This record gives sequence, structure tokens and C-alpha cells, in this order.
Amino acid sequence: MFTGMARTASNVRTKVFISHARADAGFADQLAGLLSDSGFRLLREGAGIGPDRRELVAAADALILVLTPDSLASDVCAWEVEEAHRRDKRVIAVLPAPLPGGAPPDIECIYFYSDLAVPQSGFFDGQKRLQATLSSNVSWMRKQAATERDLRKAQERERKEEKMRGRDERALAQLLAEAQMQTHAPLPRRRGPRFPVFRATILGVFALAVGAVVFVPGMPGRVRAMLGEATAVVDTLTAEEAPYDPNSVAVEEYAPERELIAGRAGANVRDYPLTSGTLLANVPNGSRLRVTGRLQVQGDWWFRVVMSDGRTGFVRSDVVRWTSPERPQQQVANIQAIEPAVQISAGRAGANLRTSPRRGASALVRLPAGAAMNATGKVRAGGHWWVRVTLEDGRNGYVRDDVITSDSRTALDL
Repeated sequence: MFTGMARTASNVRTKVFISHARADAGFADQLAGLLSDSGFRLLREGAGIGPDRRELVAAADALILVLTPDSLASDVCAWEVEEAHRRDKRVIAVLPAPLPGGAPPDIECIYFYSDLAVPQSGFFDGQKRLQATLSSNVSWMRKQAATERDLRKAQERERKEEKMRGRDERALAQLLAEAQMQTHAPLPRRRGPRFPVFRATILGVFALAVGAVVFVPGMPGRVRAMLGEATAVVDTLTAEEAPYDPNSVAVEEYAPERELIAGRAGANVRDYPLTSGTLLANVPNGSRLRVTGRLQVQGDWWFRVVMSDGRTGFVRSDVVRWTSPERPQQQVANIQAIEPAVQISAGRAGANLRTSPRRGASALVRLPAGAAMNATGKVRAGGHWWVRVTLEDGRNGYVRDDVITSDSRTALDL
């Protein structure tokens, strides 16, 4: 793997991480030489003590994936791409040769081979597009930073408004307290007999008020209305705000036909459709989520989902995936049945469950480390043992012998 940094005209460094399979090391070296000749400074991950892949992906501004059948089958490359997506890094795929089945539709691709159906393809055009894309990554990062600044300003305005509301409520409470103290304050004592001017004034006002109520038509109703309005104002100022509910966010009602599940790295469920929203839970890989609506924010789709515990929140589209319809299992020759079935577990790096016993077969699901499954058969193919397994949810497929635990291999006599 390589890490590179380029100096643009605006003196901003773009840090680049190159992900590739072991079999594609030759092309990766050529790509590194091309970037070095173009003014990029390449850093190689040495054999000694140094930063691990997690730190390199976290420090990078963009990730370049050498997209080949070997990198598609590589668990390390899959993890690096997932980690880059999870950290909102830009992912660029470079294709040195045609890819069986075509490139994935959800990734930015640059073709380093000539294809009449693809404009600006070929090694020369590919390197020019790659240089231009890495240079434009600075603008992309500035746009992301501007969006974050706008969010921080909006949050700061909300905090100031909330502080002002609290200040107004405290001032009103202080005024009411002072008025009550003045009403009940004792009058100062005076020496000698004096005419009770203040008391006579109070009695006169009271007598006028009683006379108005008795003799003026409609006066009692107006008095009660004034008292009711004053009470309503006080209740409004002292009422507590209702607790926030994610269901109060205005979204488009959306009920998809397929089910939504968490991606390989799991999915963060937040109480608001922004990365600054409060984290409610991090659901693990494969967790099923019921979609009740969707909302597009800053170019990304956010889905309102209901978790297994009944709580409601929001997940972003790039950390989840849709379930695919069950594919018919192919008939495999020379498979040895295992009866009764033996329970085995996925290894420390997890395991890909594939539709047939070969590396290029489609992956049904990525199983996490320690995932349990029942082995019902085995077959020798491509220099490896492939084990036919059944998951707890009833799905069937094949896993290779080098992605299960050593205890599982011993139990299966591999």
C-alpha cells in the first residue's frame, strides 16, 4: 500500500492512499511512479514499525482503489474502502484492465485501458483524469468544510436563542417576585394622628370598581376575559418545551419493497438527519432496519428507520445496503455430504458467504468474526476446501477453509 501527498497551486496538500491486492503490486508501482513524476510525494508503508492501515486511511483525503477481480475478492481492500466511506473520504477506482461484470455503479471510476464505449479511456487519458480529480479534491474538501461551518453557525444561533429565552423567563420571574414583595411590604409607621390618604385612595378605587361591575353592562365578562388572557400569557412563558421526537422531522413517506440492513462496518443511527445529530446506536453488520420515510440532505439520502428495540432514528444511505433476492443455488459436483451437520465459526477477519465454491463467485453476505454456521458438505476446488454451510436465517452458501477457525477445520477433518 502507498500513501501520497500533492501540492496544489493554492499550497494545499492532498493526501492520497492507494489500496490494491497483492497480485496487482506491479501496476500499483507504475501508478506510484506516475504520481511521483507528476509532482506527488509518495510514502510507502515499510516493513518496520509505522502507522497501520487505519491511521493511513484516517489521515488521507482521498483513497485510490486498483479495481481488479483480485481486489474485489480481497477482504483487506474491502475493509479499506468501507473505512474510507465511514470517514467520509473520497474513493476513486482505477481499472487497469476490463472487469468481468463491469465496474460497480456506486463508485467513481477512471479507465486506464482503451474502451470505445467509454470516453476518455486509455492510459494517457486515465492519468490526466486522475491528476485532475486529485487536484479537484481540494475544492471538494473546502465544500465539506463550508458545510460543517454552516452547521456550526446554525447550532450557535440555536444556543444563543435558547439562552435569550432563559434570560427573558428569569427577568419575568424576578419582576413578579418584586411586585409580590412590594404588595406585602409593611407601611412605615408615622407618629401622631394623620389622615389615611393611601387607605382612602384604595377604598375609593375599590368602590369605583364595584360600582362599575354592578352598574356597567358586560363589565364582569370583560374582567374575566382580561384575567383569562393574563393567565394564558403567564402559562405560555412558563410552559416547558416538549421533548424532541425524531418522528417530528418532516420526511417523504417511503416504504421500499426490499429490506434495509446495516453495511459491513455497521451503521450509526442518529436522532436527526445530520452527522452532528445525537448518536442513538451503532447497529452491527447485517442488522435489519424498517424504513418509514426518507429525506435528502446536502446531496445524501437519509432514511428514517425503526430499530429492533422500537426506537426511531436516521441512517445515511452510504452505511446501509438493500437486501437482494435469494439466488438459486447451483448444482455442485463431487460434494461430500456432512451428516449430521457440524457447527463452525468464521475466523478473526470474518468470511464471505459465496453462491458457489470459487473465489470469483458472487458474495451473498459478509459474515463478522465468530459468526456461527452449520456445515452440511465440503468439496475440493482451486487448491482449497470449500464448505457448504447454512446460516441461522436459512440462507445457504460456501465459505473457504482459510476463513474459518482452526477448531472448525479440525472438526471438519480438512
